[in-house]
Amino acid sequence: MVMSNNSEASQSGVQMLHPGSRKLFRYWEALRAERPCPNRSDIDLRQIVEIMPNLAILESDSLQNRWVYRLAGTEICTLMGSSQTGKNALAGWDNFEKDAVSKSLIIAQDRAQPCLVRMRLIYERTPILPVEMVVLPFYDEKSVKTQLFAGIFPLLGGRTFLPAYLLRRELVSTRTIWTEHENGDSLLEQVGRTATPMLRVIQGGLASH
Repeated sequence: MVMSNNSEASQSGVQMLHPGSRKLFRYWEALRAERPCPNRSDIDLRQIVEIMPNLAILESDSLQNRWVYRLAGTEICTLMGSSQTGKNALAGWDNFEKDAVSKSLIIAQDRAQPCLVRMRLIYERTPILPVEMVVLPFYDEKSVKTQLFAGIFPLLGGRTFLPAYLLRRELVSTRTIWTEHENGDSLLEQVGRTATPMLRVIQGGLASH
């Protein structure tokens, strides 16, 4: 699922609908610069304090083949109808949907590529609520592994839809946001292939006729 360029999501063609998703993604892009992903120690939550209730840390539980919320903000718990810390992040989806989302999360973790998931939350006595989740990798220096930060945002007004009981979720889409950059050696090779024949690159970075 390779995406084309888009101003809202760096090199992806994914249209992020919620302002919170766009803010979180832009913050992640600014932190990582030319690296595959930022370090966790780079994060300054004061810069994104207004969306902190919508943030979570996702962690792989390989023994049970699932993803869990290591931490979940208050707005996420409100959307899901209960405290989510320690719970299965893919609960409520059928096996096909779980597999699709899990593959995107594995790519995010193993290849440091973000993903965007859209779903519908279906409650017992309230309207269906569309939700957007952007997942971003961070490198944790202490554990020496990549962690996943997720921002989960309702697309139709949030607290207008205070849930009574969450019955199930329906997956709408899941997409990887490819953000790979070519390294300097690759760019130099391209320059060499397209350079004017009258110029010759010599060791030391000088060019002569």
